[in-house]
Amino acid sequence: MRRCRKILWFVVGLFSQPLLADEPFIRHGAVVETHDGVRVEGGMTLTVQHGSDSQMRDDALASFDLVTLLPQQGGEWTLYLEGNTTPRGNGVASLLGETNADAGTALDGNGKGRVQVSGLYYTRPVAGNTLSLGLLDPAGILDASEVANDETSQFLGTGFVNNPTIAMPDHTLGSSFHVDAEAGRPGFSLLLSSSHGLADNPQASYAELTHIGADGKGLFLGGEMYWALKRSIWHMGAWVNSADFDYLDGSGNTAGNYGVYLSTDYALSSRSKVNLRAGLANEDVSAAADFLALALETEFAGNTAGMGVARTGVSRRAGPGHDDTYQAEIYWRMDINEQFQLSPSLQWIENSGFVKTDSTNSGAVFSLRLKYVFP
Repeated sequence: MRRCRKILWFVVGLFSQPLLADEPFIRHGAVVETHDGVRVEGGMTLTVQHGSDSQMRDDALASFDLVTLLPQQGGEWTLYLEGNTTPRGNGVASLLGETNADAGTALDGNGKGRVQVSGLYYTRPVAGNTLSLGLLDPAGILDASEVANDETSQFLGTGFVNNPTIAMPDHTLGSSFHVDAEAGRPGFSLLLSSSHGLADNPQASYAELTHIGADGKGLFLGGEMYWALKRSIWHMGAWVNSADFDYLDGSGNTAGNYGVYLSTDYALSSRSKVNLRAGLANEDVSAAADFLALALETEFAGNTAGMGVARTGVSRRAGPGHDDTYQAEIYWRMDINEQFQLSPSLQWIENSGFVKTDSTNSGAVFSLRLKYVFP
């Protein structure tokens, strides 16, 4: 009887009072200021990291994000400025790339930190839906989560920000179409873009963005349906990247990549939410063949705590010396005031980059992150 009551509580919970927001995700969004119709949001983040292996050098990395939204002719322009400092050679973020998703997001062709325009696009309503065109951030359109999607205020680890099996381009030229979910009808997002974004091109230049038909390049197409229930939001998607990916068996052949994924947020209560992510990709060309992650976020004593575990399965074509990557993270976010957040975290990485032969590819990492939100 007790088990029956638990099952009944779960089913009723799916359709009870809504606890999750059905809103477009604004990456790195913070406080929004409005002046004469113009909205501005953003902040700065400083992250210090220390690894358990003595061969890793301590890291201190800074970034900033600034988003400006300008209404115009029935639509809205979005300008996204982003900046990063240069990752330290042999630093924690360089040797264990999965430990800091905020590191190296704005680098030039020489791997040096810079300030860049990461987004510039126009959005307007079309028959009650939304169309965007320009320089887009695919990670802000597909595979969203309220629990694990912002490395500046939630989990730092890459496995808890976006699904690593999805071969999404970096900030790239393209268009997206979004249909809002309504009662009894799922929502839908469609993204069509170049296969290569800023960071995917050799020189990380804006000129390379326009070379859509260059050798080896192709198109990225991603489609995602989502259901907004009373207690949960479900995202299910499929994608194709037609760029030339090298076969992992060393044959010299190339092929496109493709896959499917799932992301769902479920509200355990008004203070606690959990996220589940899963994905599959073409293991002939994708080292990340499958993925599964579980993350929990809960509010406690006016602060926020998060904990998550993830496994990225390596392709069977990767050969000897490679193994699955495992990742775990726990963080505590303290809101010092309206402008400052302080977040200590502890991570464990096993077989970073799927390599198991080097001691620096596994270990513990302690991080301390300070975020400043523009007033």
